[in-house]
Amino acid sequence: MFDPQMIAARWYFGEFMHEDLPRIAAEALEHEYDGPMLRRLAGLIKPTSSDIPVREIDGAFRELGIRAPLSKQEAQIILAAETAQAVLSGAQDPYDAATHIRIYICGFEAQPPELATIVKLSEQCERGLASAGDLQAQIRAALADFLATSQ
Repeated sequence: MFDPQMIAARWYFGEFMHEDLPRIAAEALEHEYDGPMLRRLAGLIKPTSSDIPVREIDGAFRELGIRAPLSKQEAQIILAAETAQAVLSGAQDPYDAATHIRIYICGFEAQPPELATIVKLSEQCERGLASAGDLQAQIRAALADFLATSQ
């Protein structure tokens, strides 16, 4: 599924490289998004950061309906919401999700306030500070609360 918000979150979080942009732009055009920035990006071959001004990248995301640029914190919230949804749908283990949010999305750095409870529970898991079943239930509840307040 083509999800402009998730693609933007991954770009501004740093998961994509400049060389990924032509493929993303071409896919956007296939999904009936259009604009001069998307068309330009789609036509590039193996671009580097010097080939694409930041304003053009932001412009292409705006052509996808995104309020670009996204801050790192906005990208973190979007990525954490995707992880939380995976847990609540049963596709991902709660412990793994909390650890993913703490280590990968927050990077052991100060997390967005919305993720503080999840990060704290992940730390408790690592230290074995509560029973496994109790922590799993607490993580699920924290992820559900996060989704309810972040949407």
